Amino acid sequence: MQSFLAWDRKSPENYLPHPDHDFISPVVNTDKHVVVVMDGMTEFTTEPLQWALDNVVTADCTVTLLGVMPWLNIPLFLKTRNDFWTVEMEDAPLVREKNECRKRQAVIDLCRKYGVVPQKKIVMGYPLRLLVVEQIVTLSPTWVIFDRSHRKNKEFYTKKIPCNILMMNEEGRIDMIKSKWMSQNDQSISKEFSLSSAPTPQLSVSEESREAVK
Repeated sequence: MQSFLAWDRKSPENYLPHPDHDFISPVVNTDKHVVVVMDGMTEFTTEPLQWALDNVVTADCTVTLLGVMPWLNIPLFLKTRNDFWTVEMEDAPLVREKNECRKRQAVIDLCRKYGVVPQKKIVMGYPLRLLVVEQIVTLSPTWVIFDRSHRKNKEFYTKKIPCNILMMNEEGRIDMIKSKWMSQNDQSISKEFSLSSAPTPQLSVSEESREAVK
């Protein structure tokens, strides 16, 4: 029997505390929104976030880090969890020197350099790719950037997600999977790029991406 479950940590204690307001609740009201989708079970890296900040994020953007993981029983979850996504804020003073807290602070400091405040959201359940689409549709971003763990679902996401899609490849470079521009008469034009035939130079779509978000 197929189950479908999303776990959305929205309460304030699941974000870094006052007075810094380092992470904010994922309620989006801005025109420009970038979502970075990451595997919540693997070692956290700022690599896709850094690319987004360098190439598609502007100071008025909202940036959401979306951690995705399967639904696990409690013993397995406690054994395999990534504390960057799951540690409770009331436990933060006890783990402040842990690697996960240092990573969180690195994300905050990185985003501050670009004038944006990061949001953090986690979803758990099955099937994962439907959860991802559901969350992206709810957040209504301008750009979605996937880490390399999601490449197996590239075609599915291209069909189901209506916005610009970028995806990290195995070499740590970015492929533009789908792009959407507005024509002069404000009609949406979707254009899909197939980049599988040749390796993609690093940051090869950076200028194109900057033009698309202007």
